[in-house]
Amino acid sequence: MINGDHERASPEEVAQFLKFIGINDDPFRQTVTAGGSVIGIRYDQGVLVAADNCVHLGSTPRFQNVDRVFKINEQIVMGGGGDFADIQMYKRMIDAQVITDRIYQETNEMKPKTLAGWFRSTTYTRRSSNDLSAVAVVVGGMEPQAGPYLAYIDSRGLIVEDYVATTDTAQQMVLPMLRDSKPKDREFTEEEALAMIRQGMETLNNRDARAIPYYTVGVCNANGSHIEGPYNVSEDWTLARHNRIH
Repeated sequence: MINGDHERASPEEVAQFLKFIGINDDPFRQTVTAGGSVIGIRYDQGVLVAADNCVHLGSTPRFQNVDRVFKINEQIVMGGGGDFADIQMYKRMIDAQVITDRIYQETNEMKPKTLAGWFRSTTYTRRSSNDLSAVAVVVGGMEPQAGPYLAYIDSRGLIVEDYVATTDTAQQMVLPMLRDSKPKDREFTEEEALAMIRQGMETLNNRDARAIPYYTVGVCNANGSHIEGPYNVSEDWTLARHNRIH
C-alpha cells in the first residue's frame, strides 16, 4: 500500500462491500413504501382507473388511507403502483406542468396521450441512466378527437395502449378475467366497466395478500374527470371454508 502497488477490487467484491455497509445499487430493493395493483378499463364513453388505498412497508400494510388514483386535469386520471415516493415525485412534476400550461396556454391543457408519452420517455431515460424508477402507472383520459384513451407504462419505458391496463398482481389475477369478459363486437358500457372494476377489486382482496378492501375509482368522460370513493368491496370468505378430513 505504501508504494501504491495494489490490486483493484473486483465488481463482486465491491458489491459485497456495499451490501455489508448497507448500500444496495438495486433500485427495486431500495423501495421503502410501495403501492399494489392498479386496474384500468376503457369503455365506450370514457375511462375508469381503480386502486386500493394501501401503501406497504415491506409486506406490512403501513398506510391504509392513501389515494393512489389521481385527477390530473379535466381530461386525465392516473393510477400509480410501485415505489410510492417516486409516484409522489412524478405527481408533483405533473402538477407543476399543469399549472404552467394554464398560465401560458389557457386553452391547451395536457392530454392523456401526451402524459403517457412523457412517462414513457422519463422512465426509459432513467432506465438508460442506470437510475431505474420502480413504478408502474396507468394513464387514462379523453383525447379531443380519438375519444377514450388508456395506457400502461412500466419502469423500463414500456408502454401498452389497450382497452384494459393492469399492474402488479392484477396482471395475473384480473387481466385474464377482463379480457374474457370483453364483448366481441363492441366496447364495454359504463355499467359493465364498473361491474368489472368491482369484481377485479374483490378478486384482489380475496387472493392478493397485499390488497385491502377499500379502493377509489377515477372516472374520466366527456363531462370531465373526478375521483369516487373510497368504496368497500363485498367480503365473502365462504370460499375459504373446507371440510375437515377425518
